[in-house]
Amino acid sequence: MTGGTSPGRVQLLTSSYWPERTPPQRRWQRLVAELVAEGWQVDVIAPAQNPRHTPEGSGGLGRFTLRAGPGPAGEQIRRVPYAVLRDSRLGRFAADVVSAALVVPRSLSAPRPDVLIATVPALPLAVTGWVAARSRRVPLVLDMRDAWPDLAREAKLKAAPAVDVLERVLTTVQRRAELVVTVTEGFAARLRARGARVETISNGVDLAEVPLLEPRPRRAGELHVLYYGNHGESQALQTAIDAVRTLEAGGEVSVVLRLVGSGTQKPRLIEHAEGSPAVEFHPPAHGQALQQHLDWADTMLVSLRTDWPSFAWTVPSKTFELMARGRHITAAVRGEAAEILRQGGHVDVVEAADAPLLADLWERLARDPQATPSSETGRQWVAEHADLPRLGQRYSALLRELIGAPEAASSPSVWHPVRAEHTWICVCTYQRPELLAELLVSLRASVGLAADPAAEPAADPGFVPRLIVVDNDPQGGARSVVAERYPEAIYVHQPEPGIVAARNASLDAVPAEAEAVVFLDDDERVTPQWLAALIRAAEASGADTVSGPVVSHLPAGSDLASGGFIRRIDFPAGPWSGRPATNNVLVRAQWFLGEQGLRFDPEFNLTGGEDSELFSRMQAAGARSWWEPEAVVEEDVPAERVTGAWLRRRGIRAGHVRAKKAQKVGRGRASILAEAAVRLGAGAGRAAVARLRGGPVRYTDRIWWREGRGMAEYALGHRLEEYARH
Repeated sequence: MTGGTSPGRVQLLTSSYWPERTPPQRRWQRLVAELVAEGWQVDVIAPAQNPRHTPEGSGGLGRFTLRAGPGPAGEQIRRVPYAVLRDSRLGRFAADVVSAALVVPRSLSAPRPDVLIATVPALPLAVTGWVAARSRRVPLVLDMRDAWPDLAREAKLKAAPAVDVLERVLTTVQRRAELVVTVTEGFAARLRARGARVETISNGVDLAEVPLLEPRPRRAGELHVLYYGNHGESQALQTAIDAVRTLEAGGEVSVVLRLVGSGTQKPRLIEHAEGSPAVEFHPPAHGQALQQHLDWADTMLVSLRTDWPSFAWTVPSKTFELMARGRHITAAVRGEAAEILRQGGHVDVVEAADAPLLADLWERLARDPQATPSSETGRQWVAEHADLPRLGQRYSALLRELIGAPEAASSPSVWHPVRAEHTWICVCTYQRPELLAELLVSLRASVGLAADPAAEPAADPGFVPRLIVVDNDPQGGARSVVAERYPEAIYVHQPEPGIVAARNASLDAVPAEAEAVVFLDDDERVTPQWLAALIRAAEASGADTVSGPVVSHLPAGSDLASGGFIRRIDFPAGPWSGRPATNNVLVRAQWFLGEQGLRFDPEFNLTGGEDSELFSRMQAAGARSWWEPEAVVEEDVPAERVTGAWLRRRGIRAGHVRAKKAQKVGRGRASILAEAAVRLGAGAGRAAVARLRGGPVRYTDRIWWREGRGMAEYALGHRLEEYARH
């Protein structure tokens, strides 16, 4: 992990992005998440969603609007219209040309970037990227997923005059771009020979999103072959159909080929397989529907035609995903793709588009049920060479070098394991023995983790989470509660007043061999799967912090939920651009251990806000955050905290903390007062609009005014100390 201050702004031009599900989307959505985590500001210019590539249930996500909208990792997305034309080579090319033309004004209207990336296979975007980069006078990075223009020549696209011209233009852009990024070394070598500056950052997968599959029990004489992906000219799927029909005619083994997906050649493939029950066609699948196909399969097919020379240095985008899944692979490929697959193991390679060779292989596999085992060797290779989070960090380093940004400061985060027996939960408490007792009881009911990280958590009566309780009561009132309810815990008495004094005392008590530290509040309760969910997410993602939702229960009769005060904050599992809080977060212990270990800032000892200040420092140093929706804790909101007076005080205190943090990073009184004025005005405006519309003034409307007041009070010398004792 690397980090540091923000290196600058990136503008990405791409033909497919969230919420679509396509190879370019998978690559760039994860790379963007890493760039954001590395401190880059990212603007994505992309067409509106293509219904053919968008999972059902996405609603209005990805539709064309004039306004920029937030993406899942904190990037800003600006859409252009997309014309859904006939699903053919010419139809897709025409749609790409229209969208690429519209991208130019959209790109020029966005904030000026420090570097512009145009990602191809949508060939017109290379031209668009060149025009936009030169108009803004910024470096151009051309991200080449496929071997264009070589593929155009081999596919005999030169019959189309427009494509002939585009090929020449693309070659020129490749030579003149400040950097070309390819996904294979073979194509990189060819572009270097043509005079381009080239680096290789391969395709890859996010291992956290690709579970390891178990083998399907099967009888001798049967075999299920699965292919999912594009049904185009490049895949040579008719060869696989011919192989299955040969075996079907022989009648000695039962081999079924299932083809899942869409593409320009699918109608011809259906016609080619007509009358064969051993060949199944299914529409594109995602999520649980795809999982059902994966569970059905014995071997996964990756296929490329072998009569086009450029495919010798082409690696299908599905390659790394299949390797990560651990299932046996049938590879009808050659060159660089075949070499990579062999390194992953548990693969049979046929280096020619030859139906008899495929038929012989599948007959042998069908006869031996032990010939298609699952294995972790491919997944281990992917973790080392094609893990998208690490590739994103390398991409960030290339961009820093390109624009002359300072190198990122090293962070202490290394992808070490996180195990339950080396995970320490830190709880600070002050005169709340009943609530603390409830928390301790819920912790003792936590489900342990199985020794195999891929296995489901299993109840372990002997498992007791490691716990540190810091008692901030001068009288040590929690000692007896801890001794009775959780005698295994480390009890620390810290009589010095203040939340920072207590939190730092808990970190000082964390053993040197700790792998993770978890923060909880003393008025919460954990769900049985909470700790297992945090640890599994940390293991799978390699993130520095993993946060989960806090479910708040209001007192009976309270109506504050309708005012927006209480709302469950939750997100899909994955990279998270928010700031963690100490009410439910796992942090890798390296951040806190050793002489250089982080601590909470004593300046926030009596005011609060110490957690947001510490996590701000961590994120500035390159810490990556992750959200895990299954790591749920609960809390009961006491009656004294659902009054108007308490909510006003809470909002004003938040303004004090915001001003204090601004002062800490060097902002002066005038700057703080200016922001306070903006917040006061925005709050007054939001409240006025709500009243004019006849609706309620919600907590989220009032918080602007209250935080503005708090900032002004702080700038004028008033101090509100939440944790002071009188």
